[in-house]
Amino acid sequence: MSDHWRLALRYAVWILAAAVVISGLLLVFYDTGHAWSFFYGAGMAVVSFVSTAVTISLFAGRSVAAGLVIGAGSFVVRLAFAAAVLGIPAYLGLWPVVPMLAGFAGVYVAENVAAAVKVARTRSQPSAERELTGSAREGTGRRVGP
Repeated sequence: MSDHWRLALRYAVWILAAAVVISGLLLVFYDTGHAWSFFYGAGMAVVSFVSTAVTISLFAGRSVAAGLVIGAGSFVVRLAFAAAVLGIPAYLGLWPVVPMLAGFAGVYVAENVAAAVKVARTRSQPSAERELTGSAREGTGRRVGP
């Protein structure tokens, strides 16, 4: 299993576990409809999140142009997926909309926070400017003389 799949599946499991806990709390304080709605929204966002790993797998070994087409197509498909899986239940009034949207948006927030934390931990240099030393730093300054 490649690193990006391992990472995507690990985050998906953690996010689904958090969604189960939050859904349980909603069940205790509200009702079954709110709990199911939240879990459904979070689950659909996890499906969308994992589809990003599929897109990355499709990039491997492709040209830049093919990668752009795959990436753009994948983005459009993910947007259509989100519109359908959130819009249809909302339009039909199957369950409360706000918990469903909160679950969906919460997964995206958690995904971005997890990615930002991972990037912050793996960065070796806090600033690219610190890498410039000696003559390299002098070359970036203003030239004086003829």
